[in-house]
Amino acid sequence: MSVAEYHSNVDIRIKQVEKPNIAKNEILVKMKACGICGTDVMEWYRKKSKPRILGHEMSGEVVEVGTNVNAIQQYDRVFVSHHVPCFDCYHCDKGNHSACDSLHRGNFFPGGFSEYIQIPEENVDHGTFILPEKMSYEEASMIEPMACALSGQKMINLKKSETVVILGSGISGLTHVQLSKNIGSKVISTDVSKYRLEQAKKFGADHSYHAGDLNSDEIRKINNNRLADKVIVCTVNDSAIKSSFNYVEKRGAILFFAVPAENISIPSNHLWRKEISIFFSYGATPDDIKETIKLAEEKKIDFNNMITHSFPLSKIIEGFKLVSEAKESMKVVVTGT
Repeated sequence: MSVAEYHSNVDIRIKQVEKPNIAKNEILVKMKACGICGTDVMEWYRKKSKPRILGHEMSGEVVEVGTNVNAIQQYDRVFVSHHVPCFDCYHCDKGNHSACDSLHRGNFFPGGFSEYIQIPEENVDHGTFILPEKMSYEEASMIEPMACALSGQKMINLKKSETVVILGSGISGLTHVQLSKNIGSKVISTDVSKYRLEQAKKFGADHSYHAGDLNSDEIRKINNNRLADKVIVCTVNDSAIKSSFNYVEKRGAILFFAVPAENISIPSNHLWRKEISIFFSYGATPDDIKETIKLAEEKKIDFNNMITHSFPLSKIIEGFKLVSEAKESMKVVVTGT
């Protein structure tokens, strides 16, 4: 079978390897679509474990079912989560499933950017979801990134009556724009790209600013003389990170959704006096995924119009180039045969 072996953003090699043999508690999925995540193109992060087969926003068709598997059938259309909790540890017992060690260790084999994927027992039991009839495989590749955004918004308890500033209007920022508007929050988005600011408005942002044009005075001007209740940072730009501390109201919260390569400096005295809380979010839980699928099925969020490009596995390098350039694209999807 074909796989895309990652060495760097400009060195991804299509190779032929043996198709996995599944055990009695596993399933084999033929990849139909797999999104390229922003974390896939973070070379400082990915080069630590190269070469490897990336891809975790994967949907496909079940082609083989282990003899002990009953809930999943051959030919089922599924989305498969690469990270699943054990539901039987200290963190899971407290409901903190994204802190579970099993969630951080787990994965499917060899990765989503391959022709066939072997799904381990724990992912079959807790991470395989039947797609709604009208959801395409390409749309299903948006389930994981949207569920991650949903998980982050739960952390900061974003509410209908609140104002949120979203710094960065790439695909992560746009997932937050959609979810925030679904809640009923007032959304102020920023970016340095005219294209991305237009997309933010398209998906519901009440105000969109070039990052250099937004400041605390401007936020007060359009927000009843108050700063934002919540700030969500969806960029690794140092200036945006520093600005986030000045954009949030007293007793507000900042969610760092993007992952900078270097540790950030936090103005602890400023945050202490204003009693501002800081959060980081890593991934989505099975409940987040179920809720996301329901929101999409009820047409409360839009997956289809977030997808701008698709490439077959054989041309995955072109998709990585688009995502790395971060210009006029949103979600880029790799498709199977």
